[in-house]
Amino acid sequence: MAVLCKNDASLIQAEGQLLHQNIDFSAAYLAVQYLFFHIRKSLDPVRDQTIEALFSVLRSQRHDSQKQVFFLHKEAADALIHISTDFTHPFSFSVLSRLQDLLISTKGKKHRAVSEALGSLPLNIAGPDIEKKAPADVCSIPFDSCLAAQGVLDIKAFRWQGRTLIYFLSDGKIACIKFARTKEDVYDLARETEWLSFLNRTPPCPDSNFQVPVPVCLHHCYVFKFSKAPEFILNIREIHPDCLAIMFIAEKDYFEYANEPWHFQDQDKEIKAVFGRNAWLLGRLTSMGIIHTAIIPLFHNRVQHTRRRDHGLYVWEQGGRLDKWLESCRYPNFSKSGLRDFEHLTPLKNTKELRHFIGEHILGFILVMGSFFRNKSPGKKGFDEKGNPMDLRSLFDKPLFIELVTEVVRNYYHGVTGRLPETLPRFLNEGLIDALIEHMGVDHHMEEILRIQDQMNMSDAEFEHFLSSREYEGALIKTLRKGEKDIILNTGPHLGGFNQPISIPELIEFLFCLSSLCISDRFIMENGLKACRN
Repeated sequence: MAVLCKNDASLIQAEGQLLHQNIDFSAAYLAVQYLFFHIRKSLDPVRDQTIEALFSVLRSQRHDSQKQVFFLHKEAADALIHISTDFTHPFSFSVLSRLQDLLISTKGKKHRAVSEALGSLPLNIAGPDIEKKAPADVCSIPFDSCLAAQGVLDIKAFRWQGRTLIYFLSDGKIACIKFARTKEDVYDLARETEWLSFLNRTPPCPDSNFQVPVPVCLHHCYVFKFSKAPEFILNIREIHPDCLAIMFIAEKDYFEYANEPWHFQDQDKEIKAVFGRNAWLLGRLTSMGIIHTAIIPLFHNRVQHTRRRDHGLYVWEQGGRLDKWLESCRYPNFSKSGLRDFEHLTPLKNTKELRHFIGEHILGFILVMGSFFRNKSPGKKGFDEKGNPMDLRSLFDKPLFIELVTEVVRNYYHGVTGRLPETLPRFLNEGLIDALIEHMGVDHHMEEILRIQDQMNMSDAEFEHFLSSREYEGALIKTLRKGEKDIILNTGPHLGGFNQPISIPELIEFLFCLSSLCISDRFIMENGLKACRN
């Protein structure tokens, strides 16, 4: 079988070897490669025995101890996926269904191989043509006249929300002026107004109570350069000195975040409704090829974002430590009014990236759920007076946590696929929730290491600011010499120790399973395969 060619005798021999599983790893890998080659090149219908031979590889535990077994399983799963995409084959749907069952019932490398294969199915999803570009025009306008045009009479009646200035309007809504921090930010602000305009013209669901903010357009411009800005704006260091901004009108609860318990009177009922509605909306946008890339900011290592090729961003498929999970959840981009912060929307370019975004979305929701429980006592984190990790598991309501995860998954899944996840009870279990409560409720990992190389990449002023922002006292900072040694900082809680895997591997397994089931069910829906089930 070293020479891969179409030969009935060789085909039968390969099938027989795999079905009986009495061959070593190298021979099994060659046999699977031969069958995959035959499937890709043959114009004849694939034999039932070929399908069974490939499934026998995925069911068998014979080669599980081999270091390279992932590639054997991946080759077998890819071959079966190739059969599934041939809609003329009578077993197209049944093969997909059996792969989904295998995904749910397996763990480890086999689980990941089947997940990656199912997640690679081609989908008919294309994002709208909204590119990141410079604003065509910037309108220079006096600050007071801009407010007057929106019916704001008292410019002193405002509040800040980050870099956004908020004024309450007579109709109960709010006028939001979002300032640029740098000139580069203007590109993102201009894109946000484009997305707001697009979503108002093309709402993801006309019947939903999700009210997309309305961008303000004056003199045919959406980006403004405010002249005669008052001192309380000019004195803000984070804002660009040219006072470049956009303005939009939003619902009054646009800044009432889903993880702030004080916004909810009947917490159990209202919080499920808010999480469920936002999950459906996010899934619906995803199904339209519109991806929100920052439901929350996710990092593997914030400190190294300037020198790492991945900018320190979190890639959940790699299962690494999750940096400052509680801080990441501080201002999630969904609230009581719905999804928010539309500068982070981007059109989907390649459906092969969709599995990653699905996992990232669900991960973000689950982390925000954990922060909802922790925010019942927001000042507590880190170590107790005896130096032990603070144990806050009593803040978590396990039955409500299970209901929230179930509500989010069901709604998001339905938004993407048009179907409910029928197999959810088989892979969402109490063990996952117990692990989440254990590691979100006890601050096991607080340490972060500022490497010598990262210190040397900072100016002296940046070095001092970095340490002071992490609660180092000025006198102590003066005793530290930049670049002399690694500095240990207590900046957590993190999920996992520094340079270690995530402390909740069960969560990564869950994301692999859910994201690939979502992709494969969307594929089934798009191609009407369920009706063909035998």
